[in-house]
Amino acid sequence: MLPDCLSAEGERRCRRLLAGATARLRARPAAAAVLVPLCSVRGVPALLYTLRSSRLAGRHKGDVSFPGGKCDPADQDVVHTALRETREELGLAVPEEHVWGILQPVHDRGKAPVVPVLASVGPLDPQNLRPNREEARSWCQQ
Repeated sequence: MLPDCLSAEGERRCRRLLAGATARLRARPAAAAVLVPLCSVRGVPALLYTLRSSRLAGRHKGDVSFPGGKCDPADQDVVHTALRETREELGLAVPEEHVWGILQPVHDRGKAPVVPVLASVGPLDPQNLRPNREEARSWCQQ
């Protein structure tokens, strides 16, 4: 049997392990941020990701990705960027208290830093998601 990675104990452990990186990286400038949404579908742990619209301008059209995008000057920090972009792309409002921490930045094709923000979005029914079709389609992978 798989351990319940979305349990309260798993969340506490993850938050503790990410606390140092989260404190260092939260306010650091970045080009973009993505949300790494942990969820469950029919009781099975899953990740929620998107398929970028082929109608998007630029080099990310058609890419598989986590919800997210460029940091706006109005965003308080990378967490707010990831949460705002998730709401815009998927119609999914994730409360800030559901954020478990921040992972090490990765670099996109242009070498710009992209900050992954880990959060639990709880049980999801993929049929209830309302993605912005101009930007992405959503998928849950178990």
